[in-house]
Amino acid sequence: MVSIIRGTTQKPMASEELVNYFRAREDLEGYLYIGYPIIGTADGPYPIDAMYISREKGLVIFNLIENKDTDGYEDVQDDSYNKMEAKLKSFRSLVKKRKLCVAISVITFAPVLKGELYSDEYPLCNEKNLGECLDEIEWEEPEYFECLVSVLQAVSNIRKGKRKREIRKPDSRGAKLKLIEDSIANLDDRQGMAVIETVEGVQRIRGLAGSGKTIVLALKAAYLHAQHPEWKIAVTFNTRALKGQFRQLINNFSIEQMGEEPDWENLQIIHAWGAPGDSEKNGLYYMFCGIHGLEYLDYAGAKEKYGKYGDNVFSHVCEEAVKAMKKPSAVYDAILVDEAQDFSPAFLKMCYEMLEEPKRLVYAYDELQNLSSQTLPAPEEIFGKDERGRNRVEFSYDDSGNSNQDIILEKCYRNSRPALVTAHALGFGIYRKTDEGKTGLVQMFENKELLED
Repeated sequence: MVSIIRGTTQKPMASEELVNYFRAREDLEGYLYIGYPIIGTADGPYPIDAMYISREKGLVIFNLIENKDTDGYEDVQDDSYNKMEAKLKSFRSLVKKRKLCVAISVITFAPVLKGELYSDEYPLCNEKNLGECLDEIEWEEPEYFECLVSVLQAVSNIRKGKRKREIRKPDSRGAKLKLIEDSIANLDDRQGMAVIETVEGVQRIRGLAGSGKTIVLALKAAYLHAQHPEWKIAVTFNTRALKGQFRQLINNFSIEQMGEEPDWENLQIIHAWGAPGDSEKNGLYYMFCGIHGLEYLDYAGAKEKYGKYGDNVFSHVCEEAVKAMKKPSAVYDAILVDEAQDFSPAFLKMCYEMLEEPKRLVYAYDELQNLSSQTLPAPEEIFGKDERGRNRVEFSYDDSGNSNQDIILEKCYRNSRPALVTAHALGFGIYRKTDEGKTGLVQMFENKELLED
């Protein structure tokens, strides 16, 4: 089965037809990306319409045509091939001497065209002859597949250190560490989906500590910026130390994807609270108060006014600010929130009110970060109802229970499964000895659905 990952596309009809074709081909395996990758060139970012990669076929680029106009499609195929080849050849791990070890094929897919199409040197396909074109493609060096995936996901140089690990003994500790590094150099299926899947609305990403939420959000921010450089995008978080990490991850990804640094005016890494001063001190709450003409409270003022709420003062300043707002003023096209478990629903609602339609808010959190504290409620409860009494946000799921609006990162790369299970057993008191007839549990999730997820 082919894993399908949908990004931003300007060709929705042809993309949907291509997705439907690969869904029907149960004999194929690999990954189909829509609206990904973006190749950095001297003339700026060069987006690829769609790409299929597998051990059997290598890399297949799809140039999509929405209408019947095929003029110059051969030149477009040449450009796509040459730019992709130049990108891949810059990675020594994919090159043997002077030869690129990845088979690159280019197909122009025009589903609106009917009849027998030309499919020789420059394949032009519709649904009728696409299978014939794909079946003719073979890759003789599939051992490079993992490295190809890592390069195309642009994480090979982000996750690894600057120093290259030289292996002298195959059974040494260094060799084992390199094996681990190589195994996590690729995004897994759920991470790749979380990075590239673009939702016209609210999207939440859930996962344990160590599941890759921060790097996923950083890559997602860079990807959205590459696809829509005119958008105003904000990345926010609770821990101030994350600002430098986000900036480095986004910068590295942008350079690999676009060949240039991002426009930091349009892609802002911003604190949650903020304070008066230069842009480094700016924050979403401070900005929200400014654009709506509301009283801004710094930490000292908030403690004086809401001190009875203890550590939850920021929750209450956000809640009061949202209540005092008369009419929402949009500032951003997309906001990405990391560590959302450390924020209140009021903060997320405040972010929501700062967004242009269709309210692209992405928030990532760990529901098990604090076993004793209350987790974030469902999105229907967080964002409330509109003037007609309908939920402002409501996730939809397919028959398998999956949704691109609600993604769970299933793998934890920081701790093994036995360590996680043992930690939760100790935290809950599952095996605590008690008097007969009594439970040993000392705490449990308030939301029982977490056990099912």
